[in-house]
Amino acid sequence: MKTSLLALGFVVATSTAAFACTAEELQAKAMDLSTKVQTVIAAHPEKATEITGKFTALQTQPPADVESACKVYDDLLAEIEAL
Repeated sequence: MKTSLLALGFVVATSTAAFACTAEELQAKAMDLSTKVQTVIAAHPEKATEITGKFTALQTQPPADVESACKVYDDLLAEIEAL
């Protein structure tokens, strides 16, 4: 029983670490977002003000921690990809 609980605890601890966003992943997301923002602005000039506003806000007021920043980048990437 103790072994099962320890194994379960280990699985939970390592699985959350596996889903954690690293600084390198965040940087890659930022580069990807920058490229996609430029592409979307060229393809949809009517969306330029809205998209650049969100992108600029993200750069000037970044989230406090890496996990939050990754979530914001993921959300904005999903929004842009839906256009």
